[in-house]
Amino acid sequence: MDFSLTDEQKALQSLASDYVDQHVRSAAAEFDRQSDPVDCIPSDIVEEGSKLGLRTLALSEERGGGGADMLTLSIVGEELGAGDLGVAATFDQTWKFTPIVEHWTNDEQKEMFIPPFLADNRYHLATCMTEPGAGTDHVLPSTAPGAGIQMRAERDGDIYRLNGTKQFISNGGTAKLYVVYTRTDKTQGGLKGMTPFLVPADTRGFTVSRIHDKMGRRLLSNATLVFEDAEVPAVNRLGEEGGAETLRNSRTARGRGGYGATVLGVGRAAFEEAVRYSRERVQGGKPIGQHQAVAQMIGDMYTRLEMARSVLWRTSWAVDHADDYDPKMSWLTKVVCSEAAYEVCRLALEVHGGMGYMRECPVEKYLRDVISFLHGAGNNHIFRIKISSRITGLPLE
Repeated sequence: MDFSLTDEQKALQSLASDYVDQHVRSAAAEFDRQSDPVDCIPSDIVEEGSKLGLRTLALSEERGGGGADMLTLSIVGEELGAGDLGVAATFDQTWKFTPIVEHWTNDEQKEMFIPPFLADNRYHLATCMTEPGAGTDHVLPSTAPGAGIQMRAERDGDIYRLNGTKQFISNGGTAKLYVVYTRTDKTQGGLKGMTPFLVPADTRGFTVSRIHDKMGRRLLSNATLVFEDAEVPAVNRLGEEGGAETLRNSRTARGRGGYGATVLGVGRAAFEEAVRYSRERVQGGKPIGQHQAVAQMIGDMYTRLEMARSVLWRTSWAVDHADDYDPKMSWLTKVVCSEAAYEVCRLALEVHGGMGYMRECPVEKYLRDVISFLHGAGNNHIFRIKISSRITGLPLE
């Protein structure tokens, strides 16, 4: 494995860094402080990133996208996360599901969805799995009959009628195309008996009922979505009816080596802020960075970030190159990066002392933002259980 960056990777890293400096970092705190979660969404700022090609990085060059591999996405994702985790996650969500739209669709579906995706700088993607009564049950997932998601999809001629509610959906309300997981066989649980559909945001019977008011990562829209006899053409179905298990277990869906990149960027930003403050803040007649307690925290933060980045890059490389790639690497990357970033942000606040607790100090926002990743897409305890199952070969039941 050679992790020397190519000229193209360096150029994209620089492009993302410049975008953050010019558009994101200075505005993030202002958007974060808005009381109405709808006002926290920086649509114009995100669009500026789209104009630079960031939104379509995960689409192949043959289809008109950036053709970035997973390692490149991780590098860019970290840069965006250093500016704001919500903005970074907006792009990252689209990157995650672009391969599904490109590789799990037939020719007719590609013609339906890829051209508008390329043409519209506000065309983002989202996936709809989590429901009010289905969180961990779909992450492990539980195979008990009736367990997991309850959204129903019933065929009626050339259409399916979707009924149910999805909750906490990232990019919910801002995405223009959703990968919606439904249950077409209610006698089965978990991933069995599930069918995914591509659902445009303007589908009749599909509404955004609520934008969630969150503690952190406020620049990312998370929403509750309601489907009431939403009419989805049968041609929008992904694969065969009941084929969700094949999709979710595919390398396309599970090979998310860059999952922790954006949150790692937040940790890096907190670390850089702590280093700056340790040089400038004087107590006891010298910069606090010269006091052993602070020096040890700085060293600890650096060590955690470097270890996490090594895991992230190794896994990202393996997604694209290792024939024997194991999805537990993606799961452990999420755990390692999120916990490293959280601890770095906590220590950065300690370095700042009382100032770190003030809203005027950026590290309090960094800490609020990274906490979201400890449970996002399944909490870290669940991922540890999944990792253990892959190692021991023992079923999760």
